[in-house]
Amino acid sequence: MPKVKTESLQPGMVVSADVKNMDNMLLMPAGCELTEKHITVLSAWGVADIEVENSGAPEETADILQTLDPEVLHRITDALQAIFWEPVDSNPIQREVFELILRRKARQLLS
Repeated sequence: MPKVKTESLQPGMVVSADVKNMDNMLLMPAGCELTEKHITVLSAWGVADIEVENSGAPEETADILQTLDPEVLHRITDALQAIFWEPVDSNPIQREVFELILRRKARQLLS
């Protein structure tokens, strides 16, 4: 079952494995269909990602960057790299932050 980051969860997705907090308290049982409220609760508890049932959607939709026109992606990448004071690939944490910002910008453009 695919793991999906909490910020990418959508209402209607179905949880495939129990979600528990650090104290082993059940937050969401397997089989639960997510609502906006569920997603808010998961974020509030600091849950980074959960396992969801495969919706049968093509894998391309899992990576929003693949849905963008390459020229648009290139322009966004260049603009974002300009705001970083060091090369993005200079350390793995900075690279991850850059990827998160890039994906958020892509979601904004597509919505």
